[in-house]
Amino acid sequence: MSIVSYIVIALAFGIMNMLLFRRCVEASKVRLSLGLLMSFGVAFVHALFLWFGAWLGSAIRFELAGDPAAFQSANNWIFFALALFVSVRGVFPYLRREPRLTVFSLAGFGRVLLMAFATGINVFLIGIGIGYADSAFHAGRCIWPMLILCTLLGFLGVMFGRQLVPVRQRRWAFVAMLMI
Repeated sequence: MSIVSYIVIALAFGIMNMLLFRRCVEASKVRLSLGLLMSFGVAFVHALFLWFGAWLGSAIRFELAGDPAAFQSANNWIFFALALFVSVRGVFPYLRREPRLTVFSLAGFGRVLLMAFATGINVFLIGIGIGYADSAFHAGRCIWPMLILCTLLGFLGVMFGRQLVPVRQRRWAFVAMLMI
């Protein structure tokens, strides 16, 4: 996989972080400096989940000793199935007429860490798919785009939530899931 693929995946999860932080900060106001720290913490946990998932996927991928590319088609289909599952799972709450979206309390850093773990399951599944699809996996290619884009877009969500900027969440969620 090329670096562009990792950037697109990081951008998709960054958009989902933006929507999540916008909802959460609207419910409980936080300072901008604390919001930046929370956004970085969530992005750091998501980057670790992506790296660990990719490492796990590369450890259990299908390959032969003599020909490592023998099962590349099957490995790519596993990535496609995981990406499709994450996309359907990510867009499903937005399909209702009155969506009931999750809102986490940002009262303490422990709760933000739990929010990062709860929302990081999709990142972990995509990481496993990346491990299957990318035969020459390098940790730097997946960690840095995820860390930077999720931090920036999560902080944008904090700013949107503080100013009560209306965001078309359904439209942005569909864009993010199409990117995956």
